[in-house]
Amino acid sequence: MNPSEGLYKLIDARCVNPAGSESEIHKSDRHTLLIGIKGSGEVEAKGYCSEFGSCDVLLLLPDTPWRLLGKEKNSLEYCCFTFDVYTMDGQHTLQRGELEADIFPPAHWSEALTKTDLICSCWQGSSWDRMESSIRFQELLLHLWRPDSPENKHRTPSTAIIDQSKAYIDSHFGQPMTREKLAEMTGMSVAHYSRLFKKQVGRSPMEYLNSVRIRHAGDLLLRSEMTLRDTAHHVGYQDEFYFSRKFKSAIGISPSVYVKKHRMSTRIASMAHPYTSHLLALGLTPYAALINNSRGSAYSLNNVISLGHDQPDLGRLANARPELIISFEHSDYAEPDKAGLFPHIAPTCTVPFEGDWREHLRIIARAVNRLEIARQWLEAYEELAESLRLSVREKLEDEKVAVAQYENGCFRLFGNRNLGTVLYKDLQLERPRQLLNVEHSILLTPDQLSECSIDHLILFTSGNSAQRDLIHRSLASQEVWRELNAVRKGNVYEAADSSLYSCYTSMAHDLFLRRSSDLLLSHMSRR
Repeated sequence: MNPSEGLYKLIDARCVNPAGSESEIHKSDRHTLLIGIKGSGEVEAKGYCSEFGSCDVLLLLPDTPWRLLGKEKNSLEYCCFTFDVYTMDGQHTLQRGELEADIFPPAHWSEALTKTDLICSCWQGSSWDRMESSIRFQELLLHLWRPDSPENKHRTPSTAIIDQSKAYIDSHFGQPMTREKLAEMTGMSVAHYSRLFKKQVGRSPMEYLNSVRIRHAGDLLLRSEMTLRDTAHHVGYQDEFYFSRKFKSAIGISPSVYVKKHRMSTRIASMAHPYTSHLLALGLTPYAALINNSRGSAYSLNNVISLGHDQPDLGRLANARPELIISFEHSDYAEPDKAGLFPHIAPTCTVPFEGDWREHLRIIARAVNRLEIARQWLEAYEELAESLRLSVREKLEDEKVAVAQYENGCFRLFGNRNLGTVLYKDLQLERPRQLLNVEHSILLTPDQLSECSIDHLILFTSGNSAQRDLIHRSLASQEVWRELNAVRKGNVYEAADSSLYSCYTSMAHDLFLRRSSDLLLSHMSRR
């Protein structure tokens, strides 16, 4: 059945947050729509596994077994909708039917999250709420199958299937893959699949697969210390010599020459604010970069070509003609498809934002041939951290410390990443129990903050000095604020604007290490 010909009845809508990894096999006699909320994992269906994460959409036809495999370090949350599809027969009688095509592998849909929350929450309410949920679900299906953008008005089911196949190649390029296997996943004959793929993508499936493998290999060669053999295996080639021939045929130079040439690049474009800071820590000013002066900065980028504020401008990037691009993973940008074009402009070093900032610095240093400078910078940082740690811990002993940003009457407390990394990992200070398992941050009301046992509070407030004074006068008028341990002990440290320190990067952490230690030590020395 064509999607536009059906009548849809929502049967169930729920948000699922499984504890740890989920491996239970599910099977329904109804259609199942899954939409990733956050985290990442793998979904297994139709005999294949595929990546599944935030904003990914998966539609399974009735009686299709499936299961989700979460990742312990990045727990997966998703919405699960089950629904029936009906069509009208010649006697004007509703008959339960089945859609003509599923959506597998999952397709990425950037608008998915904005359209799912209310459906699930309303479904748990009154009968009127459920009616609203059903209507919103109809709208979700409409937008899923008939996107608003003009270029997608005439998409057909086969177009969506080829898009899914292309997405599968993008995420599984390192696995053994043949035309026959790809065609089988789409339910098409090999000849028909290959013809449709080339018509839509402009290249045959295997030509496209090789281009994806070579692109990822170039990235790996720049940012890792993998051998040629390991690089070849990682991207799906079993023979390193065959890989070298394919690489030279596609790029024009051998892998070894490619590495030597681009690690000496001087026209470097930074497509992420944190990575600009890392380049500066390595003694390199980027040739072009994202520049947002409202964020505040400890360094000047006056002579650097601007490529946008927080999101990249592809036109500016192409006109800048960089020799090397340093970027996040494509999925970390607001428009992943545009970010996917970076390698078509210049060789690209992709630095995953997950992980420790020290490793980010090392990856970038490797890509720009400055590993020794990175080693010296990190060594100096660790020596400073150790010296300050001894002094601060001697003064504070086991008293608990927190850092917060004041936001519209509430307090954003930082956990294991960003500002909290300096306090709890570098300085090894004690934290309130409420922050023990907080990865990034939590937003607390004054009443919730009062439940935390905080002996020392570093507080960031926004605005000019007059506005900050107004905030502190407002806080001082609240009894719940006056009763906080840190307030009663006189251990609240005004740190003004947080923009210089809050970026998860080398120079921001160095600044906050010095500033936080200075605040804590100078205050204690006045007691």
